Amino acid sequence: MKRRHSTKKLRLFNTNQSPIFSFIVLLLVSFLLMGLDYRKEIQPDIKQFRSYIKLPLIYFLNLPNKISESVKETLTTKSALLEEKIQLENSMIELSIENQKLIFLEAENSILRNSMKIANNLAIKSISAEIILPTVINGKRSIIINKGQDDGIQVGSPVINNLGLVGQVILTEKNYSEVAPITAREYIVPAILEKGTDNVILRGTGSGYLEIKMFPSHRVAKIGEQFMTSGIDGIYPKGIKIGNIIDIKPVVTNQFNHLLIAPTSDPTTHSQVRVFLSGIK
Repeated sequence: MKRRHSTKKLRLFNTNQSPIFSFIVLLLVSFLLMGLDYRKEIQPDIKQFRSYIKLPLIYFLNLPNKISESVKETLTTKSALLEEKIQLENSMIELSIENQKLIFLEAENSILRNSMKIANNLAIKSISAEIILPTVINGKRSIIINKGQDDGIQVGSPVINNLGLVGQVILTEKNYSEVAPITAREYIVPAILEKGTDNVILRGTGSGYLEIKMFPSHRVAKIGEQFMTSGIDGIYPKGIKIGNIIDIKPVVTNQFNHLLIAPTSDPTTHSQVRVFLSGIK
């Protein structure tokens, strides 16, 4: 037997209901709600209930936009703060450099004033100079200054700073000079103790100190006492500080003492010096 197929089409919704009926139902519901609202005043409650539903819904709908704006604002603020931080750090570096320059200039001016005061007190013509480079030439410590023959500097001219004797000019050129420091091995200078006794000759050791190899033991010398230029050679003015005794050791069956002297002035720590242009008159 053949199976008959139905020719009717299945429908998801039944559309045979009259629209007039639906309209009447909605109209009745509307009148009912109006009546309830008139008697019970339920409209404010309905509005309030609707607001309870609407506000969270609006909040969640706007939440992605608010998060996006907040992230953008945070990133913009962070970027601005980082840029401001970099600018402040650069300003601090510049101010630090300027401050260091001012400190250096102040210290340099103080050294110059003190050196000029010493030179003026000695009533000897002198000129200020700047150390270009403390260096080592042929294994010997040497100092190069930025003044030379054109400035009246001659070989043998004493060099001082505000702390005391620095050395002696051993070579002059047109625009610069070479100075042997007082601690150089070939350096010698007539000296006297600050109390005005014991004329001696101090010699450089070549290792940062001066020495007296044979100082008579019957003469009194104490640790810390200071030697100054005696002026008897006609080259160095009298009264310039040279150094302090830091060690005393007996030699030759205790008849003599070896004195080690630390210089009062270190040319590597000061850039400004004063050069005497003439000897003692």
